[in-house]
Amino acid sequence: MLRRSALISMLLLTATAWAERPRVVVVKSSQLGPYAQVVAGFSAEARATVEEVSLEDGDSSATFKKIAESRPALVLAVGPAAAVGARRQFSDVPVLFVMVPYFEKYELDGQNTTGIALTSDLSLELTTLKAVLPKVKRVGVVEDPRYSKKFVDDAGQLAQARGLTLVPIELDFANRIDKVLQQAKNKVDAIIVISDKTVGNATVVERLLQFSVDERVPVVGLAPGQVKQGALFALSPAPLALGQQAGRLANRVLVEKVDPGAIAVGPPEGVELHVNLSAARRLGLSETFALDVVTFAARQGLPVKPTE
Repeated sequence: MLRRSALISMLLLTATAWAERPRVVVVKSSQLGPYAQVVAGFSAEARATVEEVSLEDGDSSATFKKIAESRPALVLAVGPAAAVGARRQFSDVPVLFVMVPYFEKYELDGQNTTGIALTSDLSLELTTLKAVLPKVKRVGVVEDPRYSKKFVDDAGQLAQARGLTLVPIELDFANRIDKVLQQAKNKVDAIIVISDKTVGNATVVERLLQFSVDERVPVVGLAPGQVKQGALFALSPAPLALGQQAGRLANRVLVEKVDPGAIAVGPPEGVELHVNLSAARRLGLSETFALDVVTFAARQGLPVKPTE
């Protein structure tokens, strides 16, 4: 009888503790599979009751208004549309964003907003280039100095430490990309795509990938989608790991009461190496390239995601 009473008491305490958990609303831009993995990782890590909403289910403005009326403790915005909408709607509710390529161009910074970038400081990209393409010496970076000068300057030091030279390719307007790439011919052995307001343009990325084909210059992309389009490889966060990282970030806000506006947008943890084998053949890389990639990834503890 005592054991039964103790068990009931424990269950009641557990239920009460669960009911007292802060409520988090996860807003997804769409029903993409990677977004679902982010939510799964977040739900496993966050000490909160998690509700899920997709903007595909109805009018986005009405969706955000309904969420605001329910007064959640925090909003996790997954994808660009959700992040922009949440930033506009919520001025007094903490907002975290994830899965937003080129997040800088969306002006997501604010007193109540922070998130996780999809890119890091290029150290791993440069290390990967050095390991799998040892003949590469000059690495081009298309950038708009208004937004990325410090980032590129810092990356230049990282490149130098690896025996590489970073070559800035300045682009102030997206429609000048053809002229800029013409000037870069024969001056770079590879190009790395970075997160930049001007470079974060579909036309710019498309022209970079065409430059790769025309000049047989490998391009390191930002995301798996760019690898499928023709980039040689990309180091991209694993969605599940990204969700877990977002869950830990949410715990800092909800449990430790840290102001999200005081938390800088952080680099991703737990990345995967996506590689395009067709691009490798098109570039005329050695037959050992695939083995070199697998060997390097194994030493770095990186999962490899090949595509044709």
